[in-house]
Amino acid sequence: MAEKFQNKYRIPSNRWQFWDYSAPGDYFITININHRIHLLGSVNNGEMHLSECGEIVKTEFLQIPKYHCRVILDEWVIMPNHVHCIITLGDYNHHNGKSSIGETDETSVGDLPGGDRIRARKIHEFSQQEQPPTEQEIKQYRALRRKMIIPKLLGKCQMLTSKQINIIQNTPGYKNWQPNYHDHVIRNDEEYKRIKQYIINNPKKWDK
Repeated sequence: MAEKFQNKYRIPSNRWQFWDYSAPGDYFITININHRIHLLGSVNNGEMHLSECGEIVKTEFLQIPKYHCRVILDEWVIMPNHVHCIITLGDYNHHNGKSSIGETDETSVGDLPGGDRIRARKIHEFSQQEQPPTEQEIKQYRALRRKMIIPKLLGKCQMLTSKQINIIQNTPGYKNWQPNYHDHVIRNDEEYKRIKQYIINNPKKWDK
């Protein structure tokens, strides 16, 4: 069983309403295998041993910085039925030297009607705001969010790995990943260090 984080086994989404997922920052991501099946390998004596499917995920994960020039792949670990990672989006002029895909391919909150107003409010929950979002704002944001950098790169990684896994498993069309993922916008250095250590310790804590 996985180590608890903030006293919970399954990392809940800490997704901020109207957050710009193309904005610079550190993102703690957890993506789970469908039905929590131990598809990606096993943990023995605190060490993760990847299956053939796990090797597919590892190979593609290392390609993530090629998905966009602002992407930096930080700490990550593949577990039997999930993957934890920290993905950093550099500043808007950042170039990781590994990708030809850049800012002209970005979508952000600023592309929404009223985007400037939304951008000014994005770092707070709307429940704390005097002016709640309109239904139209929510609908527009949800449609646009799928085109932002973090959702796009995770969707691409899931699609490519699932396709390769289905080839070796002879399960065409099967969705190997849960349809959604859990994300947390890391707020400060202390939180970053704690989450990074949590990821590093995950295999050692699995049996507990």
